[in-house]
Amino acid sequence: MKKFFVVLILTLGWVISFAQGERGYISKGDKFFESKKYLKALENYELALKENNKNPHTLTRIGLCHFERNEYRSALPFLREGVQLTPKPEKEILFILARTYQYNHSFDKAIEFYNLSDPGKQRAKLISKMVKECQYGKEFLMKPVEATVTNMGPTVNSPYPDYLPQITADRMVMYFTSRRSGGTGNKVDGEGDYFEDVYVTFNKGGVWATPANVGSPVNTDGHDACIGISDDGQTMFTYQGINGGDIFISELKGDKWSKPAPISVNTENFESSACLSPDGRTLYFVRKIGEGSRDIMFSKKTSGGNWSKPQPVTFNTAFDEDAPFIHPDGKTLFFSSKGHNSMGGYDIFKTVYGPQGWSTPENLGYPINTALDDIYFVLSADGKYGYYASERESGYGKQDLYSVRMPPSYHKPELTMLKGTVKDAVSGQPLEASITITDNVTNEVVANFKSNEKSGEYLLSLPCGRNYGIAIEKAGHLFHSENVSLSPCDFKEVVKEIKLVNATPGSVVTLNNIFFDSGKPDLRPESTSELLRLVQSLKNNPKIKIEISGHTDNVGDPKANQLLSEKRAQTVVAFLVSKGAESRRLKAKGYGSSQSIASNDTPEGRQQNRRTEFKVLE
Repeated sequence: MKKFFVVLILTLGWVISFAQGERGYISKGDKFFESKKYLKALENYELALKENNKNPHTLTRIGLCHFERNEYRSALPFLREGVQLTPKPEKEILFILARTYQYNHSFDKAIEFYNLSDPGKQRAKLISKMVKECQYGKEFLMKPVEATVTNMGPTVNSPYPDYLPQITADRMVMYFTSRRSGGTGNKVDGEGDYFEDVYVTFNKGGVWATPANVGSPVNTDGHDACIGISDDGQTMFTYQGINGGDIFISELKGDKWSKPAPISVNTENFESSACLSPDGRTLYFVRKIGEGSRDIMFSKKTSGGNWSKPQPVTFNTAFDEDAPFIHPDGKTLFFSSKGHNSMGGYDIFKTVYGPQGWSTPENLGYPINTALDDIYFVLSADGKYGYYASERESGYGKQDLYSVRMPPSYHKPELTMLKGTVKDAVSGQPLEASITITDNVTNEVVANFKSNEKSGEYLLSLPCGRNYGIAIEKAGHLFHSENVSLSPCDFKEVVKEIKLVNATPGSVVTLNNIFFDSGKPDLRPESTSELLRLVQSLKNNPKIKIEISGHTDNVGDPKANQLLSEKRAQTVVAFLVSKGAESRRLKAKGYGSSQSIASNDTPEGRQQNRRTEFKVLE
């Protein structure tokens, strides 16, 4: 009998100790959970689970900790078992379990639990939206697109959130935003996350280098995010969390960024995610008014250089739209949306501008999109590589940067990318030059750019459908011209070094935007902008005299070619005089085919030989 009581007492003591240990761990875990310290909470719940692996509260809370930490694959088995062991699970837990199923692409189970979470149809509109997302998800998973999605790896990504990739059109430079340690202010917010800073990485032989903090003045002690970059990488849009959230602009001067300045579209509301059209004349950005949804807006640059009153785009929904990116082709816009036929969270969409306006947005599909947030998509000018941020569980941080090799036939850009350097023809030194792009048919100035003042580098995105005249000018030098006629065209990259010559005797400049009717000396209207620029160049250099030289290929009768070249040179001189040039400073001369600069055996060579030049005489 005595032995029986000893065993009983020992057994009861073990049970009481067991219960106190489990309850203690749960109590501590609950306190950490309510304080949103999910990792600490998880540690205690896991100790409690070792004491009792069938406690539904512990199982559910472990699942919720993983859920809040975006560890949805780990969350699912705990939430599922916790709900199974709970006699009457709360509707909110059923809803979270449904979301977890959705995030794991178990769409049928997600639909089942979404419906179970709202038996009284009190949230019918929300549940209907979630069920539709799951139905879309099932469709996308059945027909995946031929895209290869790859995490950009630990060289670029960190254990912290990395997002907002922004690339130059040639995919050589990427700016992005990170909340990693070691930032400019190295400060943390109330939730223990580091403040945002802007970083840059360079593409070296197809490999992205270790990112560097861009430093001051772009990065400050506060939150700083790069929300847009121009095609040539010379203009950056940044976000600062002041005045409700505002957009700032910074210009690259050599290798230094200017201090970001606010732009005129800012209001007391939230503005972010800005991008420029290739011609720099249309600004797309995001605005959120009060408690409403985020909408994509656009604004046009006025003749005075300001931005017009912003207007919403036609494809906004009642849900959030974010991260607009206009491709260098000038007509394809990518954005992220929680509306349309999203399969969950933000999905990436594209829409193309045509005669009827913006097309119906198209979901980029799986595996580019998932049931999680996929956002901040950008695409290289050649249409081959995209970059974006996604919250995939296999990543290094909460958000990671991903690259995607686009399907071969998915997007075929219609544009020419012209890039290179501008240098002095004598010294070889890089020059900061003004670059003016003109539509030769309408004589309208399409865009104005500058080459980088330190490197002389320039990059122009020229969408198809126009005959472009490109003039490169620098004080003390004669202007240089290029012609790019694009109607129609496929993607083409042209690398060209521009050498600007001084206004000294013997200097020769080819006028690449002078056009004549075939076999005739009559100037076509597309020549007007180039000739007016030559008139202005004469005014800027009042002491020089020039020879206008006409040249032909060797096709046809040599005497006829000689006469044609002379008449064309005379026609140009007559036009210049009619526009204010002094006739005493002009001389017309034809050379026929006697001064070929390329082979006459190919169409391309013959085209180069059919040219008009001007030469400085004195």
